Order: sequence, then structure tokens, then C-alpha cells
Amino acid sequence: MAHTEHDADIVPVILGGDIGAYAIGREFHEAYGTRAVAVIQDPIGIILHSRIFEHERVETIGADDVRAALERVHARNPGKTLVVVTNSEPCIPAISAIRDELPYVVTPTPRPEVIEQVSNKDRFNELCRANGLDVPETELVRLAGTDPIAPSELPFPVVAKPALSPEYARFINQGFKKVYFVERQEQLDELWRDLRAAGFAGSFLVQELIGGDDTYMDSITLYIDSTGTPTLFGGANVLLEDHAPAMLGNPVAMITAPMPGIWERCAKMLSDIGYRGFANFDVKRDPRTGRSLFFEVNPRIGRNSYYNCAAGANPMRFCVEDLVHGRRVEPVRIDNEILYTLVPTRLVRRYVRDPKLLARLDALIRAGRVYDPQRYRADAGLRRMIDVTLTELNQVRKFKRYYPEPTDTSF
Repeated sequence: MAHTEHDADIVPVILGGDIGAYAIGREFHEAYGTRAVAVIQDPIGIILHSRIFEHERVETIGADDVRAALERVHARNPGKTLVVVTNSEPCIPAISAIRDELPYVVTPTPRPEVIEQVSNKDRFNELCRANGLDVPETELVRLAGTDPIAPSELPFPVVAKPALSPEYARFINQGFKKVYFVERQEQLDELWRDLRAAGFAGSFLVQELIGGDDTYMDSITLYIDSTGTPTLFGGANVLLEDHAPAMLGNPVAMITAPMPGIWERCAKMLSDIGYRGFANFDVKRDPRTGRSLFFEVNPRIGRNSYYNCAAGANPMRFCVEDLVHGRRVEPVRIDNEILYTLVPTRLVRRYVRDPKLLARLDALIRAGRVYDPQRYRADAGLRRMIDVTLTELNQVRKFKRYYPEPTDTSF
């Protein structure tokens, strides 16, 4: 992609150091030819050994440490605007705390009061229903205190997951899972006891189990500009998700697809409540009814944002033109079909059981329309490419261990 005339105006700053953060850095580099600064405690190898990243290490991702890091970056780049982006939910509170304190910082992260609306499950369900979007049956369980927790009224099996990811992040490091598949009330009671014993005082969601393997999941990416106008509409059908306990539910292979109608309803829902910035919806199609059920909206661009770029619409251009240059971008609805994957295509093929979907997958492979954000020709140093290869081999090992065969529920 050709660089714009505004290359020197910005410094991309990315809070986080995972594959999703690398993808955002690549998007900035493709659009503006500029290196990004990763503000992170411990970046993964593909960022640590990258030519398109600088590194600003921090002790914590708290507001004080992040503010100090941004001040150091600005001191090295006077007169430039820092475009601060994160795809890490634990980093969002720091952005919320300091976004208005530093006049040289802009961010496509929504305001905290709006994040609160879409993160509150009751409010989210209300907003979805008001905009013609279906949601699964859900119970909210508050774990604070010691009061007994009533049994679930939903039929088992059910799915249990944290209501807010940032407050739960440190518990994943203690061995708790990102999402639980629960077959009996006794298992649910045991989970509540273990969480309380570990000191978790937040809330969990218990949801009806929607059948279907990973290929019934969809992803929607939107950008709502500062005037409330949706300018980026992206979508993809998931082929395969990560099944390691700490990463469960993160897509690793997708085919881009237009989602007219749903796109507009999602965008209206967000714009009407004052949402500005990137949003990423998790959706599942119910194989029994064909309905699309909305699980949640993430107040960030999404770990797999590069599927939009690979299909022809670089997300970073939308936020930079809006937030830095104050220019309106003509809305783009992505309809170009590509295969986005973080794992070898031979692994993806093993998990696609629908013949028509497999034919789409194979046609894209034959046409060479396969994109992995980690494999960037402009950043193909030997040490980094070794990191990429090792990461892909590790993915194969993880699937052999955690999800050796596809199932009808994806659990």
C-alpha cells in the first residue's frame, strides 16, 4: 500500500505485545511507512525482533506507568501526535484514565462511560433487542461476598465466562480458563467456590449453550468516527478458534464476508449511545434456527483486525484520518473474500467439515488469497521469521493437545 503524505505527523503507540498488537503495527506501517512503539512489559518474539517496532518497556500497565511511557515517547518525538491503540482489555483502564491529560494523544478507544454501557450485560441485551439483534439467554452471577449463589435456571450444558475481562486477566495467569463448558450444577458450584477462594470478586455470565462448531462463529469489525458516522464495516466467517484454556474462543482462521443488514443495525446501536472508535462483535449462528446471536461487543479493534486490511481496507487509515487530520472518510463495506489465518492451512482444513465451506477455503488457497499478519515481506528478518515458524508449530501442538477433533459444540 502506498504511503500517504502525512507519514511524519504521527507516532503509532500500541499498548500490548501479542499477535494482535503486531498486526496493528503492520497496519500502521503499510498505511504510513512509520514504525510503531510497543508499550509493554514483555513483548513476544515477533515484536521484540521486528524492524517495524520500537519498544518502550513498563513495569506495569497501570495508568501511572503508561502515562510516563507516553511522556517519554513524546519527548523523543516533539510536535507529533501519538495515536494510542490497544487490543488488550487490561490496558483499556489506563487509556481511559489518561486520554484527556496529554494533549498530544488521540485514541480510537471508546469513552469509559460508553464502554460501561456495552459491558453491562443487561444494558447490552437491551440495546441489542432494541436494534433487532438476538442474544443468548444469560444469567449474571455476582461473586463478591459470601452469600450463597442460587442454582442456574438455564438447561445444562451451559457456558460460563467473566462479565468483564480486565478484572479477570490475572486469574487466567493462575490457571483459570477464559471460558468454561459446564455440564452439571455441581461443576458450576465448584467453579464459584474456586473463584471465591482465589479472591475473585467480580461477576460471571452463565449463558445457554449455542450448538455448532467453530465455523458457526462470525466476527464484525466497525469504526465509528468522531461525528458518529460508521465508516468501516468488516466481517468474517470463522473457520477455527484457539482451544488452549487461556486463549479459548480467539479465532485463528477466518474468511472475510459481507454482512449487510447486521452491519447497519450494529452501527446504529453504537452510534446512538455515543460510541466512537473501534468495535468488534462476537456472533454465533444457531444451527437449529439460523438466527445470529450476539455474545458481546469488545471495545477495541479485535485481535484479528488484519483480516480487514488483507481484504482491502486498512483500519488505521480510518482512525488517523478522523482523529489526527479531522477528515471524513467515505464509508467502506468490505466485500472482498480472502483467507486470514494464523495457523498452517493444512491444520485449518482438518477442522472444516462442511463441504461447501471447504470448497471456498480450497479455492482461496489455490488462488493465493491467503494472508497471515505475522508473515510480512517488509519485516522478514531471519530471527523474527524463526519466531513466526516456532509459533505456528506450537499452534499445531496445542490443537493436538486441546482440540484434536472438531466437535458439534466446539468444546
